[in-house]
Amino acid sequence: MDKMFNPPGGSFEVVNSNVCQSCGSVTLHHEAGSTSKSKGILFVILGWLFFAISLVFMPLLFGVGAVFMGVMTFLERNQVHGAILTFFAAIGLVLGSLFSFMVSGTFFI
Repeated sequence: MDKMFNPPGGSFEVVNSNVCQSCGSVTLHHEAGSTSKSKGILFVILGWLFFAISLVFMPLLFGVGAVFMGVMTFLERNQVHGAILTFFAAIGLVLGSLFSFMVSGTFFI
C-alpha cells in the first residue's frame, strides 16, 4: 500500500488499497493482464496448423512442432486443450510418417 498526502484535507490517503476511501467497504482488486483470454493463442493456432500439415508434408518436422505447441498450450493456456492437442499431434506424427513411408519409401517427405 502506498500513502499519498491530501493537501486540502491535511491527511494521508491510502492509494491502491482494497478498501473504499468513501464508504469503507472492501473492493476487489482486478489486474487486467492476469485474466487475458489471448494468452497462448499462438501456440494453439500453430499447433493445429502443424498437426494438419504433418499428415501430408514433412511429418517429422511439423509433427514434432505440433507436439511442442501442444506442450506449450498445456503449460501456458489450458491443460485440457494442451493434452488433446499433444495427443493428436503425436498421432499425426505417426500417421504422417507411415503415409510418407508408404508413398515415397522415406520418412522425410
